[in-house]
Amino acid sequence: MNMIPILLVAFGLIFLSMSLKPAIKICRQDQSIGWKLLLLLILFFQFGYFTFLYYLTGISAVSIVETCLATILFGGSIFVLMVIKFSLRSLEALQVIANNERHNALHDSLTGLPNRLHFMEAVSAKATAAAPFSLFVLDLNDFKQINDVVGHYYGDQLLIKLAQRLSAVLPDDCFFSRVGGDEFILLFDSVADEDIAKLMAMIDKALLISFDINSYNFDVRISTGVSLFPEHSNAIAPLLQKADTAMYEAKKQRIPYRLYCDALDNDAKTRLALSSKLHLALAENQFELYYQPLVKSKVTKTHHFEALLRWPQADGSFIPPDQFIPLAEQNGSIRQVTLWVLDNIVQHLADFAKQDIDVCIHINLSVLDLQDERFSAQLAALVRDGKLSPTQLVLEVTETAIMADVTKTRDILSKLSGMGFSISLDDFGTGFSSLSILRELPINQIKIDRSFVMAMHNGNTNNAIVRSIIFLAQNLGCSVVAEGVETQAIAEELIQLQCDYLQGYYYCKPLPLAAVFPYCEQQGWKVNYRDAH
Repeated sequence: MNMIPILLVAFGLIFLSMSLKPAIKICRQDQSIGWKLLLLLILFFQFGYFTFLYYLTGISAVSIVETCLATILFGGSIFVLMVIKFSLRSLEALQVIANNERHNALHDSLTGLPNRLHFMEAVSAKATAAAPFSLFVLDLNDFKQINDVVGHYYGDQLLIKLAQRLSAVLPDDCFFSRVGGDEFILLFDSVADEDIAKLMAMIDKALLISFDINSYNFDVRISTGVSLFPEHSNAIAPLLQKADTAMYEAKKQRIPYRLYCDALDNDAKTRLALSSKLHLALAENQFELYYQPLVKSKVTKTHHFEALLRWPQADGSFIPPDQFIPLAEQNGSIRQVTLWVLDNIVQHLADFAKQDIDVCIHINLSVLDLQDERFSAQLAALVRDGKLSPTQLVLEVTETAIMADVTKTRDILSKLSGMGFSISLDDFGTGFSSLSILRELPINQIKIDRSFVMAMHNGNTNNAIVRSIIFLAQNLGCSVVAEGVETQAIAEELIQLQCDYLQGYYYCKPLPLAAVFPYCEQQGWKVNYRDAH
């Protein structure tokens, strides 16, 4: 009879000892004081168990109380072991999730390369270490033409294959990242001219073989600008700007790469010239509006158009909006640009009415539009004067623009929503605050970012994201738009998922107004825009 309590306490002591290793692992992973106290308690319990065990071995007869106590101690040791092991498993699972979240936050969803945030961390670490390094800014030549001619699907596939090929040939001491669009940044642990030349020769050689994508062959050339740390700057922003300046000079000269020098530092003059040109463009009405249809999935008929601002040049080229819109925001002319867009949309709505076509136009709002009370006042005046119905306009906003001043943006969007305008959240899923925006702001529509749509068939993750966004929108009572629909397969899957609107080159590229009317006639489209919300 004496052996049973002794065995119970002995096994309890063993179980407590078995809990020490996972408890120590927990303390290493989580430095909170609570786990450290628990570890000390386990050690204290071991001492108590050992003392009681020593006591039991020294007595001739064991009472019922001592047997019960031994049983309790045995059960307690099992409980402690189970709690510690389950806690460790939970912490390890959370750590895996956290690691995955961090990986996703630091890597580009399309190419899998480190993204801009990861690049900033890497270059900051190098700058802090103060060892010399070179910074390369790589930009694809004529990439926009690829998107315009064959569609964004092929453009994205090209970026994926390019990233894979360069990653395979670059040395291990290179940090290669995609920071946006067709722009890549490379960090190299050398500033020697011959090393830089060898690296560029390696990149050029890798690009000699064309890229074969679904029977299309693409010959890719890259323009690269290089700046040196700390020779050209010991601060990250100027170093990046100087590499960017050198890259544009390489693109201009049509050479593979250009090393920065002081003679190239004319960016301020260029921006000043473009600023003057922007004011002239407004005065001379040089801008144009192009319209890309949003196709209603259930009947495959266009209900909405997105208005896209274009700035044509005498040589037939266009200055990209991502160049002149930020400049307009900086020099204060963005208000005039927005007013120009509104005035022209009102005129174009009248043209649509003459053709007996009811439409709803989507326009993109800038950061400053969302912070300018005069913008909502202008819309109110147009509605009051009978020139515009709120049901004819959808206001598209990005998370980035909203987060610039959430409070003011909330007030203005609430006012516009109260007037009857619909609010569409553009590029949904690319930021970190999308869900809180849906909770805080009067959002009527969600536009799934094209990066997720284009990659739906590249893996389960992007497909699951698209499905989840559609499900979320449906349960929130929001309509949902999928941007970047470039293939029939993706279009058919989105229709099966009951995505409300599809937008992309598979259906139609952006059209000038003169080409929109023949398109509508071809579609046999005469719908009431009031049904499109």
